Amino acid sequence: MFDFLTHDMLAVIWFFLWCVIWGVYFIADSFSLGAGLLTPFIAEDKAQRVQIQSSVGPFWGGNEVWLILAAGGTFAAFPLVFSKMFTFLYLPMILLLIGLIARGISVEYLHKDDNPRIQKVLMWGWFTGSLLISLVLGVAFANFFKGLEIVLGGFYVGTLLELFGPYALVGGALFVLMNVTSGALWINVKTEGDVAAKAGDLAKKSTLLVLVLALVYLAYSFAGIEGFTSNYSAMPALYLLPVLAVAAAVFAVLFAKKDKDFPAFCSNLLAFLFIVESGLASIYPYMLKSSVFPEYGIDIFEAASSHMTLGVMLGGALVFVPIVIIYQLWAYTLFREKITETEQVEY
Repeated sequence: MFDFLTHDMLAVIWFFLWCVIWGVYFIADSFSLGAGLLTPFIAEDKAQRVQIQSSVGPFWGGNEVWLILAAGGTFAAFPLVFSKMFTFLYLPMILLLIGLIARGISVEYLHKDDNPRIQKVLMWGWFTGSLLISLVLGVAFANFFKGLEIVLGGFYVGTLLELFGPYALVGGALFVLMNVTSGALWINVKTEGDVAAKAGDLAKKSTLLVLVLALVYLAYSFAGIEGFTSNYSAMPALYLLPVLAVAAAVFAVLFAKKDKDFPAFCSNLLAFLFIVESGLASIYPYMLKSSVFPEYGIDIFEAASSHMTLGVMLGGALVFVPIVIIYQLWAYTLFREKITETEQVEY
């Protein structure tokens, strides 16, 4: 399959798909993560907790498909990268897994038990899981953009503490804040009553904070990270990515201020997407960039699977990814009504 494409061409195509899939996952899952981060602070009682849960319940599982696609695509298309990631970042990956489990259990069972203590445990489980996922992924991708301490032979010599440097912490904080903003805007769009009003007021402030932190993060990336601008210098059109990220963040602030919550929500998602893609564009052709010496990193051509594997996977992606998109669009259409405090969505 796809015999007219060389192995290197297939590797480049899959790197592009890998970047797109990760970007889609970040924006698709952002509002359910943000809802989990906000629920303990804006929901006053069970009715409001159920209201928030019902606004994300029909969608979060489908959005997780993009994470499965991203992880599965890495495993099948770039197995060397997958194995090295779990070797280099074993503890962060375990924390991510714990977060995914805690979020999944909590969001599914939050509305199914009347015991106040269980409700409280599940509420904070949703918060903790959402915080772990947001923070770990933000820190991890900031380290991918900056580069890991990979030495000759593909060995990682860094420590856990070094993964939480200033740049990584700014990245983690930005991911958390953008998820919070996405969640606030989503709750305002999908719910009615006091909880929607609180979320809307919060979004007016958080969109402005996102703009400021995004500017700091992008400035840090371009001015403070060695080698970040190499691909941008070779292909100046890539500068459109950070420009679009800042423009989208500005529009999110303006729309939120005018109570145009759905346009603000979409603008925040676009800002998130373009910030992620700005970083991913900087690492090509490496998937695991070395901060020690560029040639010590693991590039897509070294890490790619066989020609047959890449070809078969590309054929499968061309068939099943549109099906996933169509299903998710149908789900968003089916559950498009606003949720009141006395209403619970059945799904």
